[in-house]
Amino acid sequence: MRYSQDYIKRMIEQFGEFLLALKQLLAEDKRAEARGQLDLAYRELLGMTPQFVRDAPDDYLILATGLAQVGDMNKSVVLSELLSADGDWHALAGEYDVAQACYVKAANVLLEALLRQPFGVAKDDVARADALIEKLAHSDVPFATRARLFRYHERIHRFADAEDDLYGLLEDAPEDESLLEAGVAFYERLLRLKDHELLLGGLPRDEAEAGLAELKARRPPA
Repeated sequence: MRYSQDYIKRMIEQFGEFLLALKQLLAEDKRAEARGQLDLAYRELLGMTPQFVRDAPDDYLILATGLAQVGDMNKSVVLSELLSADGDWHALAGEYDVAQACYVKAANVLLEALLRQPFGVAKDDVARADALIEKLAHSDVPFATRARLFRYHERIHRFADAEDDLYGLLEDAPEDESLLEAGVAFYERLLRLKDHELLLGGLPRDEAEAGLAELKARRPPA
């Protein structure tokens, strides 16, 4: 079903109110009532059941939220926020593996949406991503999610964080030549920026040059 932009805008506004009410229910430990509200929101806003969403491959969910094309990301935000709230519910219930899976799916959907935006990332969306990243901070985050984080941190000019992401990926996949070349390209992009831009991103020019030299030295002999 296709919705008008006005309808989607109203839906997002109402969803914000719903999230506040849901967080209040969780804070009051009214888990049964919160579960009912979550299940209803999945069906009403996305036409999906929570179990279907939890079981579906992340790439399918990304396509299902309309991200096959660049543009409106409202549905992606809704799905990501629902998954994050669902993760909170399962964490309160002591179901930490399910909670972690929800947070990872939420991060993948949101990060992919942000990476596909043509005009930068809004502050509200950065805040959403930061909240999810914090929830994943002490967990074993999948390689694919960390790869998205690497690209995302560069996109929002957190270059030091992107470098940390890159070296974490290279540590897990030291023989991945495509990843190595992505790292070389990352440093080459940075070195085209001005000094103050690099400093604001937490990665001075000399460190970026050293990183580029190190990765080039890792290249296998021709």
